[in-house]
Amino acid sequence: MPYVNVKLAGSISKEQKKEIAKEITETLQKHAHKPPSYTYIVFEEVKMEDWAIGGSLLG
Repeated sequence: MPYVNVKLAGSISKEQKKEIAKEITETLQKHAHKPPSYTYIVFEEVKMEDWAIGGSLLG
């Protein structure tokens, strides 16, 4: 059972999440032969002020 955790700095729309989930699921089905019904995807949106790169906050 694939479990994919997608962490994002900031937020994206519900439509964007639907498209990303569809493409991740299709990729796992095509390359890893995992049935779509077994693929779990979680989106975590992290506030820009809670994410840092190179010692600097993004927001």
